[in-house]
Amino acid sequence: MKVIMHSSISLDGSLLGFEVDMAAHYRIAGSYKADIHLIGSNTAIEGLKLFSVRIPKEQEKDFIKPKRDRKLPLWVIPDTAGKLKGKLHALRRFDLCRDIVILTGNSTPKGYLRYLTERNYDWHYMGNQPFYYSHVLELLAKEYGARTILTDTGKTLNGILLNSGLVDEISLLVHPLIVGKKPFPLFDDVRADVELSLKKSKSLGKGRLWLVYKVIRPGKTGK
Repeated sequence: MKVIMHSSISLDGSLLGFEVDMAAHYRIAGSYKADIHLIGSNTAIEGLKLFSVRIPKEQEKDFIKPKRDRKLPLWVIPDTAGKLKGKLHALRRFDLCRDIVILTGNSTPKGYLRYLTERNYDWHYMGNQPFYYSHVLELLAKEYGARTILTDTGKTLNGILLNSGLVDEISLLVHPLIVGKKPFPLFDDVRADVELSLKKSKSLGKGRLWLVYKVIRPGKTGK
């Protein structure tokens, strides 16, 4: 299995504080043809805001698993707190999503589990938080035949994966801007050196640069 961490950042490594070229971001993400996109719950909520998605009223079709092209990625979202309750159907309606799978834990409200079950979402109990993501990857390989997983998330989940030594490749869309005093650094939660080898460097115009690094030596420190 291959795990690719994909992020759009400023020149000083911030995830926030600037306008991301979303078309280029998702064009690159789609080029990997990943089986699964691993997305943080906060990132999913911010995505709805970013695309100005008003949460529509649920309809009967929202209780039924969509039948879409098997080549589309599953969106797997860790959501132990049930933050996406009442919002998941808006995400499920995205055409580029095959369906949504939720990862739950020992703190997940029972009402959220009922909500997921009634609407025919796959959900998996992963135990204590933070999860052992090595177990998560094993589950996704076994249950869904995952061979390529792309992360599209914030610094917390990416930091956990890097600290666990589970990332094989890092894809960065670098924007020509320095955020400066109020950055939100992508690698702020990484606790040990991660040795990289440059695999690709491509100019996308307007000062944007797509960098791809192979992880040579992961900075493994825990889960």
